[in-house]
Amino acid sequence: MSEIATTDPNVPDPSDQIAQITQTLKPGPTDGPIDGGRAPFRPALVRIFPVLVDQPPVVCSMRRKCRLGRDPSLDLVIDDGSVSRRHAVLSTSARGLRVFDEGSTGGTFVDGQRVGKAGVWADFGAVLRFGATLWLAVRDGEAYRAAPRRLAASFLGLPRDVIAGPTLSRVWDQTIRIATLAAPVLVLGESGSGKEAIARLLHATRAAKSPFVGLNVAAIPPTLFESVLFGHEKGAFTGAAAAHPGAFQEACGGVLFLDEVADLGLDLQAKLLRAIDLNQIRPIGARADVNVDVRLVSATSRDLAADCAAGHFRKDLYYRLAGLIVSVPPLRERRDDVLVLAQSILADEAPQLFLGAPAAEALALGQWDGNVRNLRYALSHAIGQAVAAECREIGVKHLPKERAPASPQGPLTKDQVRSAMADAKGVATRAAAALDVSRATFYRVCARLGIETDSLR
Repeated sequence: MSEIATTDPNVPDPSDQIAQITQTLKPGPTDGPIDGGRAPFRPALVRIFPVLVDQPPVVCSMRRKCRLGRDPSLDLVIDDGSVSRRHAVLSTSARGLRVFDEGSTGGTFVDGQRVGKAGVWADFGAVLRFGATLWLAVRDGEAYRAAPRRLAASFLGLPRDVIAGPTLSRVWDQTIRIATLAAPVLVLGESGSGKEAIARLLHATRAAKSPFVGLNVAAIPPTLFESVLFGHEKGAFTGAAAAHPGAFQEACGGVLFLDEVADLGLDLQAKLLRAIDLNQIRPIGARADVNVDVRLVSATSRDLAADCAAGHFRKDLYYRLAGLIVSVPPLRERRDDVLVLAQSILADEAPQLFLGAPAAEALALGQWDGNVRNLRYALSHAIGQAVAAECREIGVKHLPKERAPASPQGPLTKDQVRSAMADAKGVATRAAAALDVSRATFYRVCARLGIETDSLR
């Protein structure tokens, strides 16, 4: 039996709630794998709210069937005033959970859906709410018994610490294992999922101190690409008052991180390929090549293999960049991370506030198309709304409403790009906003259409 004691949820100090939690497990004949012994299959409920950022979560191993509520005779006892004495019944199988409500006062919820006596099916990964507590149904509870991991900002060279639950921790472990290898690394993941943190972890794990140089290549105008990456000699072109070494030389002996590498035009891809193949660059205006020695880490939110098949990305460059591949899952697939991150953000920005259970549930179930950046924005917005309303508890009403996705549009034409640049008086950022695309996408479209943005200014 797992016994969890919590204070009344109306008390506005979650730290006090968590501090009073106790857990005792009563062994039983049905404990352990229930699907014939195939491993790993140790189904469990992991409490994801309330939770302390630096403490292991409460993990309750599941039996084939267990009853939960405040009644001390039940299999899972939750001593919470918002939970009924006999609250719900869970039936576990290798496919997931069947959840039944036993007429509870506060209700039982699976992924935000209220459960009745007829029951609701819950896949592993679903979020269950009983009273003011949230639980994640997982296939293997053992992976969740450790506290969330934290990498210090000073260790990674980032403005703030980076935190990971079990899902992202596995990616970190993979990254650390390949850190000593010399092969180039390609980091795949959606925007805001933490790709640069992976690149910095690769660098920070190296034994010797060495430089780290990071560039978003999509933000580099095509006309400046060679100068930024390969450098130039004094007087190589108008305005070159002094020699510039370029990113490859600045990163010598260390890591060169090229973000959004899929946004490079085909002509620039060829120039990058030569530098990687030969480990040599030629600065603009120089008469001889310069040897360089860098650990190349590139990243993209796009499917590079699909881009190669469509002819948008060179296969030979892909083979050079993807010596080793690290995939970072999006935040919506890391529900064990969401509320740990949310609590960390809240502690940094507004420690006087706390999350209510309904708001925590909404955050845990969010799609987070912008990943961690999206979550940080949502929390900042909610903090502002709560402070303005003089509330200590952040509720669902304080969270930003989800914006409907923009309607799809056809490919941009030369006339549209030229017209937008004319209206924006040559400012690419404004032109991109007018066309409802990112600045990086705007430059990529210009390269595809053969438009020199400098000629439009």
